[in-house]
Amino acid sequence: MTWWCAATDAPWSWAWRAYPGVWLVMALLAAGYLLWRRRTLAAGRGAWSSRHFAFFAAGWLLVWAALDWPIGALGGGYLASMHTVQWLLLSQIAPPFLLLGVPAAGWPADPSRGWGAVLRGLAGPLPGLLCFNSVLLVTHVPTLTDALMASQAGSFLIDAAWFLSGLALWWPVVAPAPYGRISEPARMGYLFAATILPTAPAAFLTFAEYPVYRLYELAPRVGEIAARSDQQMAGLLMKAIADPIMWLSMGILFFRWSTREQAEDAAEMVAPPPRSR
Repeated sequence: MTWWCAATDAPWSWAWRAYPGVWLVMALLAAGYLLWRRRTLAAGRGAWSSRHFAFFAAGWLLVWAALDWPIGALGGGYLASMHTVQWLLLSQIAPPFLLLGVPAAGWPADPSRGWGAVLRGLAGPLPGLLCFNSVLLVTHVPTLTDALMASQAGSFLIDAAWFLSGLALWWPVVAPAPYGRISEPARMGYLFAATILPTAPAAFLTFAEYPVYRLYELAPRVGEIAARSDQQMAGLLMKAIADPIMWLSMGILFFRWSTREQAEDAAEMVAPPPRSR
């Protein structure tokens, strides 16, 4: 039993392993959400529906899947492709579900002071893109990845950075009024911009002639998966999965925006003309 998923020299086994550090983090995340919900309800600021709970539960389970056995163990020190799956879950898929799990009434009431002002500032396009892209590039530098993933603390640091950068990326997209600072069309452009920079590490991993991560090159092999084939799969997953997620989100935003525009146009057409005096 180890505290967190990290690189080991042990041959891979499909025997289940316990990672109490993962369980503690997941318990704290769930407890924080329930306490947040309880305090909001006690303050009488609004209701939390079952839909919000379902969104949070889905995101919470996705985070757990990314961190715990077997994905966390495989990505921690055996397969670069599973490391990419962790990145996808922690920064691309789980964060929007977690953010949608909090109703508008759950956020600070005043967006001009304290945490409200911070959230309002982060709802612009630049903070999210800068945070997400910076973390993406830095955590895929081979020398840094090899150094950090060798220890449980370093592995946790990368996982936490991916998760927080994912929250920063998706907050401008799902931020409710009065925090939302960009329109639906601008949010679509924002998500498209988020697909550009990941092309660089994805292409680097896919087309490199040799394994670039010493960690995964020298790791005990899982089945018959060669290190270079595993790395190529990691690069392909980075684009083949992440881009469709963004395009699907852009489609949802476009549908919502188009539906609202049509409803407003229809309301204007049936509205009675103003009376002349």
